[in-house]
Amino acid sequence: MSKDCPCPAFGARSVAVGKNPGADPAGTNFINTANGGDLRTDRIPGVPIYPANKSINQWVNPAAFALPADNIGRFGTSAVGAVVGPGTQVVSLSIYRSFRYKERLTFRIGASAANLFNHPNYGVPDLGVGNAAFSTIRSLQSAEDSGPRAIQFGSRLTF
Repeated sequence: MSKDCPCPAFGARSVAVGKNPGADPAGTNFINTANGGDLRTDRIPGVPIYPANKSINQWVNPAAFALPADNIGRFGTSAVGAVVGPGTQVVSLSIYRSFRYKERLTFRIGASAANLFNHPNYGVPDLGVGNAAFSTIRSLQSAEDSGPRAIQFGSRLTF
């Protein structure tokens, strides 16, 4: 067991010396990421963020962003939240009808639908500058009421 190794299970100790490209591109000892995700890029001035015709195959203009050089002493110039995804468009509908029988009984029947028109709600675009899928949307939202159409029928007897 080595004198400087605190763990007796390992007989050797390795130390990494040098620079890890991409780990600290700003050279500030802070990771250059937005919320722990992809590296924050440089925003190219004068180039629109969105293409003229946005689609799921190109949601963001790739020419509007560039990876900053490694160890340049600053973070990327692109603001956090600069790109806005496609959003959610949902129409929900509920129809119920109650029928009374004498004074004590009530029968209720109805139906409800979430995402009535079955509009596809796309996920967020891939914002990993430099990869092949950059600017594309390859997923659908699946949260409650934003996924595919859901219809429920129900009835209730109250006495």
